[in-house]
Amino acid sequence: MTKTNTFLPVLFALLITTISYGQGKSSLEKMPSIGGHIGVLSYMGDVSGSKGSTVYTYWRPGYGFYLEKKIGSIFGVSVNGLFGKVSKSQLDESVFRNFETSIMNFDVNLLLDFDNGKLINQTSVFAPYFSIGFGYLSFDPKGDLKGASGNYYHWDDGTLRDVAQSTPGSDTLSNIVIRDYTYESSLKDSTKSYAKTSFTVPIRFGLKFKMARNLDARIGVAYIMTFTDYLDNYATGGNDNMFYTSFGLQYNFATSESSGKYKDFDFSELDKVDSDGDGIKDVEDLCQNTPPSVKVDNVGCPIDTDKDKVPDYLDKEPNTASGALVNAEGVTITDEMIAEQASQKDSVKTERRVFKADDLSKEEMDAIMQDYEKASNAPAAVVTIPEKYKALDLDKDNYISAKEVTNAIDMFFDGENNLTAKDLHQLIDFYFEQ
Repeated sequence: MTKTNTFLPVLFALLITTISYGQGKSSLEKMPSIGGHIGVLSYMGDVSGSKGSTVYTYWRPGYGFYLEKKIGSIFGVSVNGLFGKVSKSQLDESVFRNFETSIMNFDVNLLLDFDNGKLINQTSVFAPYFSIGFGYLSFDPKGDLKGASGNYYHWDDGTLRDVAQSTPGSDTLSNIVIRDYTYESSLKDSTKSYAKTSFTVPIRFGLKFKMARNLDARIGVAYIMTFTDYLDNYATGGNDNMFYTSFGLQYNFATSESSGKYKDFDFSELDKVDSDGDGIKDVEDLCQNTPPSVKVDNVGCPIDTDKDKVPDYLDKEPNTASGALVNAEGVTITDEMIAEQASQKDSVKTERRVFKADDLSKEEMDAIMQDYEKASNAPAAVVTIPEKYKALDLDKDNYISAKEVTNAIDMFFDGENNLTAKDLHQLIDFYFEQ
């Protein structure tokens, strides 16, 4: 009892430390991952079982929970609780032994996750994990020593009977009995009073795979070494151990991407971008690419004082009457203007001049060819997209558009490109420099 009262406060303190680790980070990053598991428990010790039995022949159900918190890019800590039973039976010509022991084990572990960006990519669907720890075990062995008709008596022929073999006339008086597998009798050593608690060293190995952004599934095995030889109530040399095979689910409050990949990137700066410099942020600007020095309203559109749909900086008639029809320069269209335009259409005459190359002299032809070659060979102003951004130019127009920048950021969040936070900063700078 003294060991239990000492160990559980220590375990609780470690649990609080695990939960509160990460002061200064976001509330989600402070939270440990939480998981639960179910599986089968097996015993490995002095009771050998029937001939040909395996570690899973005498399995019993087990279940548990754990809390897990990373303390760096590679390592983490976890607190585990495991509950269940272990059992085994041996019946042959020389031995009749059986037991079923309830167990409760708590342990603290150092964890290695392989999907840490150094061994395996953090976005990998599958990744192994490994841990080793130190724990505390409480157990209570019981035996199936009697049935409805009384105690079981083991005979030299390997049977169980209702009369002891040494009883006179037992050959005719005895009946073979079948065990009821009800573990009703508390077991204890007849010569030694032993503690029903022990320290443990659990070693775990398994495979986890992502089911959703914050949800992992785990398949694992645990070899739990104990410091007692009394899990089965029989001390014949060597400590008893346990083997646990399990399947579980783990919920991650903070994903690896949010706590690592994006930590140096300030996404709030993206909301402050004003690409045309009109004083209205792009996210609120309904009229992008306003010319410099042009006055705009509160949604980023150039001021149109007379409301004729032509902004003041283009309007050659700034005080157009309300409802008047205007041309592209904001000038009111009159009946005279309409009549003049119609008459011009009617009076247009198209003159065609057709000439042949032989109408020109050789000198004129050479001059034309030289002008053509100069025009053809004149270098055009070409913007060179850096190699690491060329894949982002989806329409292959040699220009990174705002939409393509947004798409790159989305892919960055989804882990679909290899850009870093620094690369995104440089991409935004390049967008404005084009």
